[in-house]
Amino acid sequence: MARVMVVAALLVGIVVSADAQRAQPREFSRVKQLGAALVEYHDGLTQAVAAYYHSQRNHDTPWLLIEVGVSSPQALVLRRDLVRLVSPSGQLVPLAAQRRWGADSARARGLLQEARTTRHQVRTYFRGTRGVEPLRFFGRPEQGQTVIDVAQIAPEEVLLGDLLFESPTGAWERGIYALEIEHEGGTAALPIELR
Repeated sequence: MARVMVVAALLVGIVVSADAQRAQPREFSRVKQLGAALVEYHDGLTQAVAAYYHSQRNHDTPWLLIEVGVSSPQALVLRRDLVRLVSPSGQLVPLAAQRRWGADSARARGLLQEARTTRHQVRTYFRGTRGVEPLRFFGRPEQGQTVIDVAQIAPEEVLLGDLLFESPTGAWERGIYALEIEHEGGTAALPIELR
């Protein structure tokens, strides 16, 4: 019985330790700050640029908008379920489901309308690329847009689109989040600072 208690205590300690490590402020390697709400990740294989000017100061609603571009000199596959935010406290927030985004259509339209004036063209940060493909993780079905769960990028192509996250609490806490875009070659992690 004592051995079981010791093993259980060790396992709990390991889980708590892993959670604590996730919650600690993280260092972002291979990241360059390009503007107040514009960051770039580049590791030689993957380049990712994220702009979040509207969301940086307007995050007292459930929805968070991040404009993103991703490119690679090799073919790359991005899966919806491998894109997430890690909150300052370490909570994982997955990319919102299209079904939830579509169900909140009034608020969705409002967010996209408000963000129009602060959108930032991330395409200009990708040099030497030969084409652009839309990232269709989200769409407006009433406009005939098709939504996908897996996006493929051809070599030297740029995938551009919006990432939308829904807060589990209805609003977003201030602080530095990590936008993680995982793929077979690794994980691009970009800081997203909400003020």
